Amino acid sequence: MTQRQILLSLVCALAAALCSARGAEARQQNSLGVSPASVDAKVKRGASYTETYTLSNNTATRLRFRCSVSDYWYDVNNQRVTGRPGTLPRSASPWVQFSPAEVVVEPHGQATVRAVITVPQTAAGGYYTMPVFEAMPVETAASDTSSSSGVTATASIGFRFRGLMMLTTEDAAEYNVEITAGSVRPPTASAPLALELDVRNLSTTHARVRGSFTLLDSSGATAGRGRIQEKRFMPGQRAAYGAEWTGELSAGRYTAVVTLSYDRVGSEPATLVYELPFEARDVSASSGSR
Repeated sequence: MTQRQILLSLVCALAAALCSARGAEARQQNSLGVSPASVDAKVKRGASYTETYTLSNNTATRLRFRCSVSDYWYDVNNQRVTGRPGTLPRSASPWVQFSPAEVVVEPHGQATVRAVITVPQTAAGGYYTMPVFEAMPVETAASDTSSSSGVTATASIGFRFRGLMMLTTEDAAEYNVEITAGSVRPPTASAPLALELDVRNLSTTHARVRGSFTLLDSSGATAGRGRIQEKRFMPGQRAAYGAEWTGELSAGRYTAVVTLSYDRVGSEPATLVYELPFEARDVSASSGSR
């Protein structure tokens, strides 16, 4: 099972909550980590897989990690949405079981847990879940015995790490990414050229779209080139996608020829070409008129 290893490290001010570390240097040494933070893998329908997570505790406190999953999706504003396992579209949460689901990590130590993933035979396309790792001190971080009833009150502070697991079936996944519209804002004396596309992913799985563009003048000669950084589009997601270009253009008519591509599990990468005509004005003249 392939995976993309990304180290998730959180530097925490734990002086009051977890230990009595003093000064900036001590706080910098108090960190927690979960690796990998992101898994993007192709899977076979009806098969089982194991993903191993490493939990790191670089503090002076024994920590208990509880491992679970939460659904992951997005709303109409392309903001992240989470939910109970199995409640959001294309949920992989019911497929995942942690072993063990709870583990104690000693100070300045590490531990591993396994996520056992069982893919249903009926799965087709992409499925998603958010592994959640909650760390709490094994001993209470603070206590208060001043209660008149004689009952001891305790308090502690925990930390939560959220990862992402994206699983795509090797077959039965459908791909269809389209550019529905686009625009070019020509460069001015105070702003670079801005290219924006309206991209929609009609696939049954996520697509990592990357791109480039070439600026052609009215004679077809190249006036500039640029790249568009990679962006992930979830199934059904529609969002703006574009880039800026800081070069200069003389007055005239141009065409931005945009090329987008994305990988497809089990197939060759797909390519889209989109042309956007625009007109550039004389920047020096417009600047001088002001």
